[in-house]
This record gives sequence, structure tokens and C-alpha cells, in this order.
Amino acid sequence: MRNGLSIDILSLGAGAAIAVVGALVLLDSAGSLDLSLGWMAVALIGAVGAILALSGLTRQPKRHD
Repeated sequence: MRNGLSIDILSLGAGAAIAVVGALVLLDSAGSLDLSLGWMAVALIGAVGAILALSGLTRQPKRHD
């Protein structure tokens, strides 16, 4: 039997996307990567897109009883 633990997929995915963008910024500022402003914009838009896609996937449909 499962315990009452439930995982919020939206929060988990949003945190992962933000962590990836943060890691890219950290690597860029440390000099390990050379990312231009355009590539950072692509990474940010991709993170926002992933969060919005997860938001749409986890939304419960409205019931009309």
C-alpha cells in the first residue's frame, strides 16, 4: 500500500528547468562556456516552454456532472 506521499510534477519540472538555466549562467560566468545573449534567450524560452507544457499536462479536466 502506498503512503499519502504525492509528487507535484509541475513544481518538480519547474525547479529542474530553473536549475538547468542557473547552471548555464554559472558555467558562463565561470568561463567554462561562452554563451551569447541569444543562446541565453533560447535557454530561458525553452525553460518557460517546458514549464507551460507541464502545466498543461498536469491540469485536471473540468467535470460537468
